[in-house]
Amino acid sequence: MARPHFHPKHQYGVSLIEALVALAVMAFGMLSLAGVQATMRLNSDLAKQRTEATRIATEDLEGLRLFTSVPAANGQQSWDEIADSTLAAYVPPDNIGNTTYRVERQVSLATATQKVVTVTVSWIDRTGGAQSVTVDTVLVAAAPALSGLLAVPVMKTTFNSPGDRDPTIPPEAVELGGDRSGSSAFKPFDSGMVVWVFNDITGVITSRCTGVTTAQAAIAVADLTTCASTNGRLVSGQVKFDLSFPLPSPPRYAAENPLGSALPLNVSNPLEFLSVAGISPVNQGRAPECIADSPVTAAAGNFRTQVNYRCLIFLKDNSGWGGKLEVKLATQYSNGDPLPNNNLPNNYQVCRYTEDLPNVGDPGGDFIVNPKHPKSYCMEIAGTPTAVAPCTGSKVTVNLTQQDFLVIDARVSSCPVDDPTTPLVNGNTRPHQP
Repeated sequence: MARPHFHPKHQYGVSLIEALVALAVMAFGMLSLAGVQATMRLNSDLAKQRTEATRIATEDLEGLRLFTSVPAANGQQSWDEIADSTLAAYVPPDNIGNTTYRVERQVSLATATQKVVTVTVSWIDRTGGAQSVTVDTVLVAAAPALSGLLAVPVMKTTFNSPGDRDPTIPPEAVELGGDRSGSSAFKPFDSGMVVWVFNDITGVITSRCTGVTTAQAAIAVADLTTCASTNGRLVSGQVKFDLSFPLPSPPRYAAENPLGSALPLNVSNPLEFLSVAGISPVNQGRAPECIADSPVTAAAGNFRTQVNYRCLIFLKDNSGWGGKLEVKLATQYSNGDPLPNNNLPNNYQVCRYTEDLPNVGDPGGDFIVNPKHPKSYCMEIAGTPTAVAPCTGSKVTVNLTQQDFLVIDARVSSCPVDDPTTPLVNGNTRPHQP
C-alpha cells in the first residue's frame, strides 16, 4: 500500500531577532523625536524670553523720550537727568519668559545736545546659558514743544493753495464764491456773530460782517448780509506763560519751553494799543478788535502754557499803521490792568519774543523790521509825526503773525535770552511791559 505524501505548511510571523531589531529601530526613532521636541521647546522658550527682553529695552528707551523739560525741573522728567541706571532683577508681569532680567542703561554724551543711550537686557535661559539683547538710540536736547509742530496743519500759501491764498489768512477761514469769489471768511468767535472777510491775494481784511450765527466751517455768501467795508490788517500770535520763580536754570529754557500756568486775559480787551506817556496809536481809524482763546478761569489755566490771539487793526488809509501792543490780564488780578512790575509775588512782567538785540537797528535797540516784533510798531509822538526817526516810511502795511509774548514773575531780574543749542527755535526775549 502506497504511503501518502505530506506537504509542509508555510510558516507565518517573525522571529525573535527580527522583533528585537524592529523594537531597537523604533526606540532610536522615539529618542530622536523626544530630542527634537525638547529642542523646539527650548527654542520656543528662548524666543519668548528674547521678545520680552526686547520689549523691556524698547520700553525703557521710549520712556526716556517722554521728557517734558530739557533742564532739570521739579516734578518733571528732563533730558538733563537721563543717566546710567541698573535694575538687577526685573520680573515682568505674569512672569513672562519664566526668568528674571537684568536691565542696564548706559548713557554717554556724544555732543552738547546729543546723548547716546544703550540699554542691555540680560538673563539666564533654561540651560543655564547667558543671553542678552541690546538696543540703543540717540536722544536730542530739543524743546519738547517742538513735537507739537507735527500736529499743526499745513498753512496754505501761494505755492500750495489752489486758490492762491495769502499765507497770513487763518487756515480755518472758508473760501467764498459767487460775488465774493477771491475772498475768505473768518469767524473770530465761533459762538459769536462777527466775521472778518479777507482778500485772498493781499490778505487785507476788506469787510466786517455781523449777525452771522452760522458755524465757521459752514459760512457761505448768503450768511454775509450785514457787512461794513473796512481797511484792516491782522496781527496774531501767542501769549506764553512761565510763572515759576526762580525760572528754570538756565533761564533761557523758560522762553523756549514755558511751563505755564496760563492766566486769563481781559475779556473785552485781551490785547490793546494803549496811549502811554503821550504816545498814541498811529493812523488807526478806531480801537483794534482783539480776540483770544483765554482760559475761562485760573484753574483752567493750570493745564495750559499759552493763549492764542488775533487782532483786527482798522487803518485810516493804505500808508500803514503804528502803535504799541500790550497784554492785558483779566481784571480780577490786582496787577492785571495794566501789568505793574512791583517785584512781589503774584505780580507779573511781559517780555516779547524778538530777534532784536540791544543797539541793533536803533540806539535804543527797540525798533527792528516790523514782522520780528518790535517794542512799538512805528510809534509817533502825538502832534509830531516825524519826531521818532524809525517811524518815517516804516508804518506797518501787511498782516503780522508770530507776534509772541512771554509773561513771567515780576521778581525775575531779566527776560530770558535765546538758547544757542537749539538753532531752530528763537527764544530771545526783551522787556516789553511795563
